[in-house]
Amino acid sequence: MSIDYKAQGYRDLLISLDRGVAVVTINRPKQRNTFGGTLPQELEAVFELLDLDDRVRVVILTADTKAPAFCSGADLSGGWGGLFHVHRDSGGKVSMAIFRCRKITIAAVNGHAVGVGVTGLQLPFDFRFVWAGAKLALPFVRRGIAVEAGASFLLPRLVGHAKATALLLTGGTFSPDSPYLQGLYHDILPTREAVLPTALAFARELAENTSMTSVASTKALLSRGVDSIEGQHLIDSRVLADLARSDDAAEGARAFIERRPVQFKDTLKNLSEHIPWWTSPDTSFRRTKL
Repeated sequence: MSIDYKAQGYRDLLISLDRGVAVVTINRPKQRNTFGGTLPQELEAVFELLDLDDRVRVVILTADTKAPAFCSGADLSGGWGGLFHVHRDSGGKVSMAIFRCRKITIAAVNGHAVGVGVTGLQLPFDFRFVWAGAKLALPFVRRGIAVEAGASFLLPRLVGHAKATALLLTGGTFSPDSPYLQGLYHDILPTREAVLPTALAFARELAENTSMTSVASTKALLSRGVDSIEGQHLIDSRVLADLARSDDAAEGARAFIERRPVQFKDTLKNLSEHIPWWTSPDTSFRRTKL
């Protein structure tokens, strides 16, 4: 499937696609790139489309640098009530769309980030690149609200429970090299301007040399594992057996023997028949009569 992103009518996002790498740019500089307007709905929609687009192998999320922030957090011009009048957290819906994307995902954090700018727009990504001078604020307990965007699930798994506790219960502002964030960022860059080019070079190398079906399978094994090594062994074995019979596996072997670059062509329609092996809760919002 190939998708015309210009035809989607996005107001708060810019989309470009080149050599298998899609760059999604938050485009709300006048609003300091806040998480408001049509941005939440557009992010959720575009990551679902990027997952389906056979041309896309890697997705980068970044922001317009006319604003000082990568994302200044929630748009509070209408207060908290206007954000959470429905049953489902919009940051969580975006976070799930990113987390479920079967392509490689990269956050290129080229400015300060507050609240959902850290939780929903960084934590669900596979890789994170960040400006060394970025201020990263998680002020939820200092604003009288709960942490959102799935961060209470993702953050302990990324940095450990004790560090996640320190980050969330202090409500503090941290720098990317904070010991509490150790290991979260794939690379910390000295300037804002260096973040996107570095992430883009990394993305292009992965787009050219990784198998789409192998990436999707590996992401599923990492994120949808079971609670015992024996159970995981059974899932590993099924997925491995399916992939071993794929065209990409044959191409990987030929390229290795012939000492040449790979030319992977499998798309997600060729994904292992054993994916998915899990059942996800229904997160759709339904109004019920009392």
